[in-house]
Amino acid sequence: MSVGSRLAGTPRARVLLAVVLAALVYAASSGAMLLHPSPHFHFVDMAWNLMHGRVDTDTPRRGPNQPQKPDDPRGLSAAVNRHLLGADGKNLGWNDWASYRVLTLKGGEVVRGVFPWKDQSAPRNREFRTLDGRLMIIDVDKELRSGCKPGRPYERCDDVVYQVSFPPLPAIVMMPLVAIWGYDVNDTLVTLLFAIASVLLFALWIERLAARGLIATSAGDRVWLSALMAFGTVTWYCSIRGQVWFTALVVGLTLHFAYLWFGEGARRPFWAGLMFGLGVAARTPILFAGLFVPLEAAFEGGQPFWRGGGEGWKRFAVKMFWFALPAAIVGAGLAWFNWVRWENPLEFGHLYLLEGTRGPTREHGLFNTVFLNNNLSAAVTNMPRLLLNAPFVLITRHGLGLLASTPALFALLGGPRRDEATADDVAGAERKRLERSLFWTLLAVAVPGLVYQNDGWQQFAYRFSMDFLPLLLGLFALRVQKLSRGVKILIVLSMVVQLFGAITFGRMEQFYYDCRRARRLPQLLPRIA
Repeated sequence: MSVGSRLAGTPRARVLLAVVLAALVYAASSGAMLLHPSPHFHFVDMAWNLMHGRVDTDTPRRGPNQPQKPDDPRGLSAAVNRHLLGADGKNLGWNDWASYRVLTLKGGEVVRGVFPWKDQSAPRNREFRTLDGRLMIIDVDKELRSGCKPGRPYERCDDVVYQVSFPPLPAIVMMPLVAIWGYDVNDTLVTLLFAIASVLLFALWIERLAARGLIATSAGDRVWLSALMAFGTVTWYCSIRGQVWFTALVVGLTLHFAYLWFGEGARRPFWAGLMFGLGVAARTPILFAGLFVPLEAAFEGGQPFWRGGGEGWKRFAVKMFWFALPAAIVGAGLAWFNWVRWENPLEFGHLYLLEGTRGPTREHGLFNTVFLNNNLSAAVTNMPRLLLNAPFVLITRHGLGLLASTPALFALLGGPRRDEATADDVAGAERKRLERSLFWTLLAVAVPGLVYQNDGWQQFAYRFSMDFLPLLLGLFALRVQKLSRGVKILIVLSMVVQLFGAITFGRMEQFYYDCRRARRLPQLLPRIA
């Protein structure tokens, strides 16, 4: 009996093993980070302001080393210092906070928007884009009213509104904690707990797939699959550090797994719709995963619903109603939240980072095919640089591609292995339906990210893959039906690579370089003729 089989035991034991291992390894690799709130406390700040009836924030108006004011929430000054001050005490500035200007013109009109080209020379620097999409030419030195603030009669009516440019669900989750601990909430621990929940949901899911005959992996192999998910993917390094970007990804991952759990076969459309809506409220790319449940419902039983006549249409319509109902309620709430913040129901605020002056965004928008080449490299093909001298390995801050960070994915190239899992016609049809649903939904989620203005910059490996990771791992379990020794070696190699990222990213900067600034790198290993 193999070691994996001895460890496997019952389904409950396998799930428990995966969860306990994930908790222990994540906590150990997080180390000191787990003991403190992270430097990037955007969700804690949003939670505090929402609790006090505000959708904006004044936090970015503060500077470092300011004394705690009597009316400040607990821990605010310490949080500001963590965010702003580097290890050398240098002010690093506010990172990823969105803002726009509120101008009062001499005629009394109040306009809200940004000067995207304010760093350019006239007349370009006078172009003002309002939140509702109008283009205006405004000379702030000549066209603004003065005296809007009491006691400041000569000051121009020019204000800035600051926002947290992320969907609000993680902040809502943290609100009870913020009510108790203020800005001292340990968002690193919160993120890690969601990551452990993701491991739990994945382990439960593959056990259910096996129980229904859709996958033929042995009990021991399913432990290997859980290990791949927890330690062989970007989940590991993203889950142990808190920080707003990674927290959103991890919360979205958990809800995505919950969505697939309820949505598979369209068995629980209401709960699937709720998990889907909440997932979008954590990570907007999960919106494109909404294709999964309609595909599952459309081919229930392996046949298109329209071949079932009136009964087929009725069954499909009922499932879609219950799926859409909770998703629409959550979506309406998100649309309202965006509207009151940005006067646009579809805008979460990334367009207004750096007050709308980010070069790629102002020139090409948030989505454009001009970003495709760089994003493809970051997502798939970026490799480490091997050197003759220390540190011997260098990784671009654009991150490793999936083929380098999770080599186990090469096993997908062999195609599905047909065996006893598909011998039964019903199980075979169900497996084929699920594989098709996962594949097309994977494309629907992954492709828009490849034309997005950000490739995940400042990462060990392609972090945006977490938005479609549940779909990718589901396909892996369905297609790689038997884990050969070669596949297990690839899984071990994936875990070794991810261990390196979990240990070094954000802690050992000598292994990472900015290819936009590096003029000369240490000598590479000699080429093979």
